[in-house]
Amino acid sequence: MNEKINFSDRTFWGKVAQDTYPLQCKELIIMGRPITLVGNGKLWSNSPYITSGGNFLFEKPVQLEDVQGIKTPILIKSSNPIDFDSELKPILVEDYLTFILDLSGGKVEVWTKKIQAKTRTHIRKAEKSGYEMKIGELDLLKDYYSVISTAWRDLGTPTHSKKFYENILKHCDGKNGVTAQLMILYLDGFPASGACFIYDDTTIYHPYSATLKHYNKYALNSAMYWQLIQFAIDKNLKFFDMGRSRKGQSTVKFKLNWGAVQQQLYYYYLNKDQHKNDEDGKLIQFLINMWKKLPLKIANFLGPHLIYKVLK
Repeated sequence: MNEKINFSDRTFWGKVAQDTYPLQCKELIIMGRPITLVGNGKLWSNSPYITSGGNFLFEKPVQLEDVQGIKTPILIKSSNPIDFDSELKPILVEDYLTFILDLSGGKVEVWTKKIQAKTRTHIRKAEKSGYEMKIGELDLLKDYYSVISTAWRDLGTPTHSKKFYENILKHCDGKNGVTAQLMILYLDGFPASGACFIYDDTTIYHPYSATLKHYNKYALNSAMYWQLIQFAIDKNLKFFDMGRSRKGQSTVKFKLNWGAVQQQLYYYYLNKDQHKNDEDGKLIQFLINMWKKLPLKIANFLGPHLIYKVLK
């Protein structure tokens, strides 16, 4: 069975979530493949707080007995289609894509043949700003959290607790083949852009990154991507997973301009009669606009109490 297992679909990622939030972990064995589920009492997910799970190349359809009689709804994320027995009747959601950039040709090929001219212009613009880049772990956590929490508040999105990112660094320490680090771009000595990035032996991911809106005029987001690409190539990694976007979002074009290839994500909901994606609903939009107005201290206090429940 030749399959690429995403780091978030492995046991230690469940520990990251469980060590941070009041969650439960449960392990399924489907055709010999262990799958860790993380649950909040209302939903189990194989890949919480991250884009996708692995490639589930099962030899036959998943059976009812494979989910061990779990009655609570289950979300199984996959990078490829999964066959399910008719008894399970999963709800398939295909709203999301991820974007994979092939790095195997090296820096020159990525720069000249993958990245579009407009994006290269943005990278050069950022370089003229004179930013300073640092890579570290816990030594950069304070600066990183100041960026991610502020930027996400400004977007109207609750952020995780600082403990969550600390636990990522703790559990992704290289001993299990997966390493997490922090990258910060400073402008005039101030942390302006940050990424929590994770890599294994083939692929780099940057699931939690942001730039303060005050610095958007310097195109630091493009600089962050280029720095991550160069880091990955220096580590002989072959792919950059640029993360999830919903179909139709402006970030789709942004990622395609880097030469990334879009890849369909498959979200299967089990034990549900219906599922509605209400991200564009009036209530959600109202809450987003209200969240943007919160003082940062209040947003940072309330955010973890809300976002931990969203296992999507």
